[in-house]
Amino acid sequence: MVMRTGFICGCGHSGTTLIATILASHPDVYLPLQETNIFFKWTPLAMFRFWKLKQAALDAGKNVLLEKTPRHIRRVARIRRLVPGARFVMPVRDGRDVVASLIKRLGDPKEALDRWINDNALVFAERGKPDVLIYRYEDLVENPAKVVEQICGFLDVTFSPDLLDYHKNPQQWFKPTDASVETQHEVLRNQQVNQPIYDGSGRWRSELGNAELQDLVQGRGAQLMKAFGYA
Repeated sequence: MVMRTGFICGCGHSGTTLIATILASHPDVYLPLQETNIFFKWTPLAMFRFWKLKQAALDAGKNVLLEKTPRHIRRVARIRRLVPGARFVMPVRDGRDVVASLIKRLGDPKEALDRWINDNALVFAERGKPDVLIYRYEDLVENPAKVVEQICGFLDVTFSPDLLDYHKNPQQWFKPTDASVETQHEVLRNQQVNQPIYDGSGRWRSELGNAELQDLVQGRGAQLMKAFGYA
């Protein structure tokens, strides 16, 4: 069986878990419900763990292996070298909503802003490459069937409207060894990704501070905001 591989990556809180959950419901797809961070490992260990993922996919009778680690956006060149033929799905999202969400999680406005800018600069650098599909989270929310069909075509898997019913078979992401140590963030994320697609855009209006807003729309983030159609 020929195994096709793909990686979902980009800035966290941009919809990577949502699209991974949708694609994980595809009958041909094997997608581990955790962020593996495999390609931050020493190369022999990385390849061994990747081989184990491929073996798990084969054992499950799947011919497409997908993996979701947002931080792999920082290892795309390495993945290309180690996994020839891999494809990359990269969602982007309005920096105002992402930074507001990251601040709530990280507690550090500068770290949140730096992460959106740095990770999305890497996404922007991948534009136009044949093994990369970049899409906007807001477009997925507005027309999920169209965007998911586009992603399926890019990954060379069949599209079915049933994929949009992913929430009818809830999945548990970030499952800890001991359920008692599951963090509040993980509980919330599992609740969110197991709901039908909903529009969470614009929450920044009540959650984002003026300094961060100005840095995004007029300062360091302005060029990327404009490039992705958010300004």
